[in-house]
Amino acid sequence: MSKVSIVIPFWKGIAYLRDCVQSIDNQQLSDYEILLVCDSGADDIPEDIQRHPLIEIERLNGEHPFGPGRCRNVGMRLCQGKYVYFIDSDDYLLEGTLSSMLELAEQKEAYAVAGALVGSWFSLKNYQSDRVVQECDLSGMKPLDEVLEERFRRRISATHLLIERDLLEQNDITFPEQFLHYSDMPFVVRVYQVAKKRAWYQGEAVYVSRYHNDTIHLPALSDTITKESAEAFLCRYRECCSLLSAEDTRWQEILDRQLMTYVLKQFPARIDREKVQDFCKVLREMSDFRKRQKEFSFWEKRKLGAIRKGNDRFGCLADKISTFLKKKQGIIGSRIQIYRVFEHFIFNKMPVRKDWIIFESFFGKSYSDSPKYLYEYMQKIYGKKFRYIWVLNQGSISLKESGKHKVCKRESLRYMYYMSRCGYKIFNVRQPGWYKKRQGVVFLETWHGTPLKKLGFDMRDVYTFNQRLKMVLYEQAKEWNYLVSANRFSTDVFARAFEYNRNQILEYGYPRNDILYAENKDEIAAEVKRELGIPEGKRVILYAPTWRDKQYYESNKNDYQFSLAIDFKRLQEEFGRDSVILLRTHYYVAKVLDLSEYEGFVYSGIDYEDVSRLYLASDICITDYSSVFFDYANLRRPLLFFVYDYEEYADEVRGLYIDMEKELPGPILKTNDELIEALRDISAVEEKYSERYEDFYNRFCNVDDGHASERIIEKVFGERESK
Repeated sequence: MSKVSIVIPFWKGIAYLRDCVQSIDNQQLSDYEILLVCDSGADDIPEDIQRHPLIEIERLNGEHPFGPGRCRNVGMRLCQGKYVYFIDSDDYLLEGTLSSMLELAEQKEAYAVAGALVGSWFSLKNYQSDRVVQECDLSGMKPLDEVLEERFRRRISATHLLIERDLLEQNDITFPEQFLHYSDMPFVVRVYQVAKKRAWYQGEAVYVSRYHNDTIHLPALSDTITKESAEAFLCRYRECCSLLSAEDTRWQEILDRQLMTYVLKQFPARIDREKVQDFCKVLREMSDFRKRQKEFSFWEKRKLGAIRKGNDRFGCLADKISTFLKKKQGIIGSRIQIYRVFEHFIFNKMPVRKDWIIFESFFGKSYSDSPKYLYEYMQKIYGKKFRYIWVLNQGSISLKESGKHKVCKRESLRYMYYMSRCGYKIFNVRQPGWYKKRQGVVFLETWHGTPLKKLGFDMRDVYTFNQRLKMVLYEQAKEWNYLVSANRFSTDVFARAFEYNRNQILEYGYPRNDILYAENKDEIAAEVKRELGIPEGKRVILYAPTWRDKQYYESNKNDYQFSLAIDFKRLQEEFGRDSVILLRTHYYVAKVLDLSEYEGFVYSGIDYEDVSRLYLASDICITDYSSVFFDYANLRRPLLFFVYDYEEYADEVRGLYIDMEKELPGPILKTNDELIEALRDISAVEEKYSERYEDFYNRFCNVDDGHASERIIEKVFGERESK
């Protein structure tokens, strides 16, 4: 096979670049070179890439980045191969992609070969074919002319084009360098005009365009679009049109569709009133405007028509209506959207009540966790000085007995009312996405555990339904006045993962752990056992597994599936006489487990509101990747880690903050046999891990002492009262 020169413009994202290079090495090419052109201000290239025998690195110097156009031009001048191929440093190829394109090029003596494009949020290692966005998924080998509109409908990009180098040199085809954005458009049009009938499409050659979920630290080029970019797009559109002849109607249609789509997406955010007149002129010159306009929705048509007439005010109105209708559900909208009308026009006009406090734990699922203990402490210290509102989706006996308070269901009209008016908010999870904090409101975020699994900006791939979770966390964290931490480790993680001001982090311990140091904790433990029906004298083994990110399914629902790997039947046979299992799954697990087969041995704590009370009632804790062991370690009782999927979970899901093999205060058990053996001689386990347990306790439990609630309330409410 002929030699291929692969040009990669690079600016930021070393992890992405490694995936890109690795995917190229997986292409089974017999002869290739990689021209890595580093833009001005690019990240330092790591040694493993610098030592790559087939990579030549060229660096550009300047005050500001030049953009991919300049980088590709520099790369083309250095190329030695018969063919040139362009790939962005944050993208990657599926195995066999380039070899199949090269084979087709040589078989058909093609000047250019294009392939299929898909978009994915995931890295090369975690790529999932069922979770991609198809940009061009045509199959089979075809002349490019037959699939021209489909291939370039969404974007006109030079990526994933294998082009004969002589074609570029003989026709002096280069990328324009005037602007940072949209340099691909005239380049691709010129390549096609010259290649024409000797251009092919290989549908089995798949290029993965990597979406960015971190626009703070690692924005994609599309994330850097500004108002100045509108001038660049218009310039490139006009340049492309000037290259076309009267017969090039298909390219004109592609370009016109791109222009209209650009206007719809960028007006009014990035196309200001001055630029509107420029786009107005171009839209008026569009000969088939009415025909093209029919492809869009009613209000999108109105928006385009208004801009074409220069009526930017009506264009803004049409944009708002179109945006609203896209978000609206049903004929009149979803319930929450209707309630938000009341919130916006009525509740937010009322004054903020600085003597009202709203508490929410786990999205209203329970009366529990740190908000519960802060609330009970305030009841004891402040009494009726405040009005207390609890967000609770179902009844709670313990809440009824706690003192005077109000209750509302999450995302009800009453919830909207209190969220608008309460001067204090105490949550242990994120606030609703629609919520915007009013001036004067104090938001106390207690969070819900010392992090083991990576959070926020520390995550590489996001497996939850919301792939923009990093940015959601970042935006919502900006509204937190305080964030509670249980130790210095958590403080460091929160500051980095949320991009949060560490001066606002209260490293005071978790209020939910105050009960673990209570003088009457033995009485509480006995009470819990009576509530659950656990016989006296039985050893209680708490099993508290977490949910698995990869068990998320049904992409349009917040639903999780879960299956138990622990063998309750064997455990019952071995320990049923003197022990019981207390099962507590993560609150994300919605599927009800059938435990009837193990009646009298397995007791369900799934619906028990307060897991801290379950800790007190147990003698041993079996967990996995749940952060419960950070809290449980305060009791200095045995911990076992049943991690049957350890390799998969640690390496492929989100990664972990600590080295489980070296830092956990108990053994890692991967089979039921190992688990049973540990439970048979728990004293030996305690002795073996005593030193590591002590180190763990001193690192993660050294702040908790039973007075976290007192410290936090004094800080948050004391500061307000002193002003």
